[in-house]
Amino acid sequence: MRRTLLLISAVFAVAAFGASSAAAYPVAHSTQQARGQVLRYWTAERMQKAVPADRDSRAVPAAAKPAKGGGTSTAASTEVPLPYPSAFGKVFFTSNSGVNYVCSGTALTSANESLVWTAGHCVNEGPGFNYKNFIFVPAYRDGNAPYGKFAATTLMTTSGWQASGEFGVDVGAAVVGTSSLSGLTLSDVVDERNIVFNAPRGQAYQLYGYPAAKKFSGQRLRVCNTSWLLDDTSATPDTMGASCDMTGGSSGGAWLTSTGFVASVVSYGYSSLRNVLFGPHLETEAQSLYTAATTATP
Repeated sequence: MRRTLLLISAVFAVAAFGASSAAAYPVAHSTQQARGQVLRYWTAERMQKAVPADRDSRAVPAAAKPAKGGGTSTAASTEVPLPYPSAFGKVFFTSNSGVNYVCSGTALTSANESLVWTAGHCVNEGPGFNYKNFIFVPAYRDGNAPYGKFAATTLMTTSGWQASGEFGVDVGAAVVGTSSLSGLTLSDVVDERNIVFNAPRGQAYQLYGYPAAKKFSGQRLRVCNTSWLLDDTSATPDTMGASCDMTGGSSGGAWLTSTGFVASVVSYGYSSLRNVLFGPHLETEAQSLYTAATTATP
């Protein structure tokens, strides 16, 4: 089987080194881009034309198939009722080759009032270049940005993702500036979500995202009311799989528990497993990333 990323990334040249749990640490990159420059870049036309670009990743060894099957659930997603919850939004960024892409993200509670949580491959290829022109648009719908646009000042991911593209730690964070509409911080204008680490597996989840490939347009926020289905033991830590029909563009979208906490993000799927999405189980490396990102200077 081949694991398929739901959103492409670009490349960040780094020294190749192992990222074991013992050596795990967050990796930060200053965008060195002026807020106004990034906001001007994202014209309505560019936002409309930005695309998800699926790509096949490394082949999964035959002996490392998804395992530990669990319950079943409905895969069909539905549009989130209006008004959209303001914590969830659409992410836009540009690769170093100049192609504009989309992801999904979630505003999290943080000391710096400026934290967006997403997939690692939405900020860095792993290994590869970091992206540029990164913005977060809360409650995006049909080109509208009701809370404004938030340009990133710092992009962060796990050492495991940056060094070796380990899907078990495919999480990323963006520290963003103030709103293009109001000049207020992200916390001032949206209702953020809390995050949980080392949560029990086997739960019911709501998966949020902006799928843009195949039958979806990427213009509407959708949700799958689903549950844990299986674990993928080829990743480290084992990733979690749940039934959901969302496609490219939903990468980085939150997995919410029944109590409303973010417990994972949409990461990848297998072409041989129809309507199943996988996300990392947030453990030590993800927690270290959050701890660093929540206090980083916007």
